[in-house]
Amino acid sequence: MNSPLFELRGVLAKSTKLKIGLIGLAAIVLIWWLAVKLRIVNPHIIPSPFAILASFPELISRDRMFHHLGLTVFMNIAGWIEGALISLPIGFIIGLFPVFNALFGGYIQATRYIPLTATIVLFMAAFGIYMMMKIQFLTFAILVYLITAVVGRIQETPQVYVDAVKTLGASKWQIIRTVFVPHVLSRVSTDFINIVAFSWTYDVYVELINKQEGGIGALIYNLYFRQNQTEKLYALIIMMVGVGYAFDLLLRMLDRKAFPFKYS
Repeated sequence: MNSPLFELRGVLAKSTKLKIGLIGLAAIVLIWWLAVKLRIVNPHIIPSPFAILASFPELISRDRMFHHLGLTVFMNIAGWIEGALISLPIGFIIGLFPVFNALFGGYIQATRYIPLTATIVLFMAAFGIYMMMKIQFLTFAILVYLITAVVGRIQETPQVYVDAVKTLGASKWQIIRTVFVPHVLSRVSTDFINIVAFSWTYDVYVELINKQEGGIGALIYNLYFRQNQTEKLYALIIMMVGVGYAFDLLLRMLDRKAFPFKYS
């Protein structure tokens, strides 16, 4: 079969890909609606997609969805920024200098296996139960993985680049500034985009602490566990997927602007 639709690892035109994607979405919605309509699934557990859409006006007007979304986005962005500011210098120090790698490298690697949700009580003890604690928890969730990513990217930097600038008489600081920093940052940016994708999950979890403060996690608890409004739960999940995907596109656009050579 010579059709580009079935070519191995083939590339479709953007318009074709969009049309097929819309057909796929329509098929999912139709199958979902039929499953609920024919009572194949319990509508109290999986409501109709149209009931979910119909719940958005009340979510916006009565339940202040955008207010809670703003708090969630703010906490995430604050955690991303603080996590990056802490992770980058620590990662460079451990990755560049063998003495620090020997001292701390193994322990940093081991932090990836910490059950992060189990540490929430430690953050509550240290920072209380308010927004500062939530941001610090999200920061920790980022740096646990990002420090390791920075160290790994430093180790992956081709030695030929280092040798080339050494022949020009570059000092250690010049090698770091002209070789390691641009090369590592261009790679770590992709790692950062992938890491922050799961920070939304931790954000919803941590917002269950002191729910009166707000956030999408608190709103989900109030609407579903207290009021059993299942369609609104699904609406919030869909909305969070859309927001997360929008941020992913934004970060990738910024990545293309900052490191265009990666995409050439």
